Amino acid sequence: MKRHPGLVPLSHDHRQMLFVAQMLKRGPTRYPDVPTTATAKAAYARRFAAAALLPHMALEETLLFPLASGLAAETDTLMKNLIEEHRQLEALLAELETTAELETTLDQLGVLLEQHVRSEERQLFQQLQGLLPDATLAALGPRWREALPPLCLPTEA
Repeated sequence: MKRHPGLVPLSHDHRQMLFVAQMLKRGPTRYPDVPTTATAKAAYARRFAAAALLPHMALEETLLFPLASGLAAETDTLMKNLIEEHRQLEALLAELETTAELETTLDQLGVLLEQHVRSEERQLFQQLQGLLPDATLAALGPRWREALPPLCLPTEA
């Protein structure tokens, strides 16, 4: 199913998040000029979370999810699971400050972030396109960008 234009700004943000998820996971990265040590990856993850990921998740919970709440049991369950994943992502980000297993935590963060984004893209957005009126979806994109400008990946080391 083609993505509704009102959801495109969210999908653009998700594309950036998938890039970060790949960079955080264990193993060599296929992207040049990205952090490669666990310490540098953790610093990058903290900057990205503060600038982009945490505001994105908060806006999903306050703007996006309420639009579909109560429309379908399956969607409500999915949104509840996605909110639980938000809390898990926050916990992993906090763990970066104290863990002795930094590479493992980074890998877990990358894996969960990728899984989470793919669930939203492949399941939630498909359901929303079938549940929400076109006018509601059309208004979502401008409201999203008003509240959260396009994500910009942090570049400083």
